[in-house]
This record gives sequence, structure tokens and C-alpha cells, in this order.
Amino acid sequence: MEKQRTEQKPRLFITIEDEEELLEAGVPAIVPVVFCRYKSKIELECYYGIYPQAREFLLNCDNPFSKESLLQFDALIAPYLEEIGYERPEQGKLRYYRSMVLWDRRELKREAILPSSKMLTPKLLLKIRENPTDFDLQELLQKDLPAAVTVVDGVLVSIATVNEHSEGQRLLEAAVYTHPAHRARGYGSSNVALLADRLLMQKKGVVYCCSCRNQISLRLARQLGFRCESRFYAVDAYKIGQCPQEQEQEE
Repeated sequence: MEKQRTEQKPRLFITIEDEEELLEAGVPAIVPVVFCRYKSKIELECYYGIYPQAREFLLNCDNPFSKESLLQFDALIAPYLEEIGYERPEQGKLRYYRSMVLWDRRELKREAILPSSKMLTPKLLLKIRENPTDFDLQELLQKDLPAAVTVVDGVLVSIATVNEHSEGQRLLEAAVYTHPAHRARGYGSSNVALLADRLLMQKKGVVYCCSCRNQISLRLARQLGFRCESRFYAVDAYKIGQCPQEQEQEE
């Protein structure tokens, strides 16, 4: 007679941050809650003020990633966000993300790297006359954050770099941007591939996060050899009156 297997709920790991300094600084945007689901555990990161609601939700919810559950969670934290002066962008829109990871250089599709992609150096910086992106190139060099760039006629048209990280961290998160007028030419894929290649040579891994609705970014990551590591849900919020129109990123 077969033993009936009982499904166990994933273990819950919680990280709580102090939000006081953040709110006092009057920053326009915060992410008050992020939770990720892995095979055997759920990780929750949240600010102290929303901790009781978030913890209770995850402990008592069979499937926190179902549409119904997330709508309930949105409604649950709405009063808290309003109380601290923040609002959700487009209330009710679910924000699923995927975390794609690349650890093995042999899995990287290096053929995607175009001759136009170069690693940012002080010498190359001198040749860039115009930077229409939000990235501070001088700051990237000062902080020793690697960046792969495409420069056309002195204009920075595409960049892939990594977010700031602690010393000794082995898994670095990539960020990529290509100017709208220069998309669909492979620049974004090329720069991500070159950046990943350099990091993998240094025995570091690369993580690429994007919205599950952003099929272009998901396709870019998969084509380069990234594999899905986890899915997560983030509650983004902006100061009331400063909520921007959401725009889906493209390569």
C-alpha cells in the first residue's frame, strides 16, 4: 500500500529593513515588499511597517502567486501605503518578475557579441560626446562597476552594467538600456553578452531580472544562455502625485 505523500509548505525566510531613514529622505519610490518562491522556501523582504501583514499573508496563503491572492495582498497593503504617502502605479496590475541566472561560461552564447560592443574604459569615455541614458559613466568607472557599451558617432546608444554590490559578492545583477531609436539591432544582447563574459571569466555569476510581461527581455536572457532561477513578486510604490506612467523596457 502506497504511503500518501503530504505536501509541506515552503519554509519562510524573512528580512526586515528599517524604513524610517528612507521615508524621512522623501524618496519618490520604494519597494515595500518583495517575495520570491523557490522549490523549498519562500523569501520575504519587507520594511518594518508592513511586516505583520506580509508575514501573515505568506504563512496563511496556499499559493501566494495566484492572481486572486495577489489582488487580496494589494488590497491588504493599500491602507499602509496611503498612510505613509505612497500609491501603487496602476492599482491592481500584478507585478511578476523572473530571475534568470548564468553561472557557466560554456552556456553563454558568445556569438551574440558584436564588434561594436566595448568595455567602458577611461580612454573610451573621452570619445563619448553625448550620453542620453541615466547612467553616470564617470561614477561607474570610479566605483569599478564593469560596463559594456555601444557608441555610435560619439553617442552612447546602449549600455549593460551591474548594480552596486557588496565586496566579495559572487552573483551580480545586470542592468541594460538601449536608446529607443537604436533598438532591434542586437546592441542590448551584445552588451549583456560581453558583460557576462567578462564577469564569468572572473568566476562571478550574472543574474538578469525582468517583468514576466516583458517578452523581449525574457527572450534576450534565454537566447544568451540564462536560465530561470526563481519568480518573484514586488510591490512598487511612489509618492502620491509622483507616480510615473509605466513603460515596458525593450532591448
